[in-house]
Amino acid sequence: MNPLPPGSPVGTFVTGGIPQQYAHDTTADIYKNTPIALLGPKWDQLLAEARSLSSTGQHAIAIIVAAAAGEWATEFVLETLMDAVKDYSKSVRDLIEMSERLLVTWSFEGDRVRRAFRDLTGENPERQSWWGDWLWSRRQRHDIAHRGVLTANATAAKKCIDVAALHIAYLTAVVKRRAP
Repeated sequence: MNPLPPGSPVGTFVTGGIPQQYAHDTTADIYKNTPIALLGPKWDQLLAEARSLSSTGQHAIAIIVAAAAGEWATEFVLETLMDAVKDYSKSVRDLIEMSERLLVTWSFEGDRVRRAFRDLTGENPERQSWWGDWLWSRRQRHDIAHRGVLTANATAAKKCIDVAALHIAYLTAVVKRRAP
């Protein structure tokens, strides 16, 4: 994606050098009264933006945005949980050390991230009903981001966005159960 030309209107992004307008999703409040609203950052806005992008045919970018929302939520939850714990397990110490040295993708794909999450919460995301679809959505994201595959369609984008919402709702529920 190229930077926007000076003076571009809000709601414009550039692909291949051509500015394109996209419509904003009017369902931005769909998570307002759900556990997802507990988290400080606005994951719902990212998910709504992903739905909006997909509705205008920008399916590949929608998949990337939905995946980013999940990664951001995972990072936020793990850092929040780590801040609350005084005595870290080895897996949590390893994750902290690694995040200080390397650029970490805060995704449950990584064994270290999953182990630290399990140690902090006693939860295993692999046991969730959405796990298989989530792994599939991550492969879609990797194909787009790292291989330049742009063959995503509306069905694939919807599945990726929906499973990102389930992933974030799960993280929210975990935080809610641990809230004082």
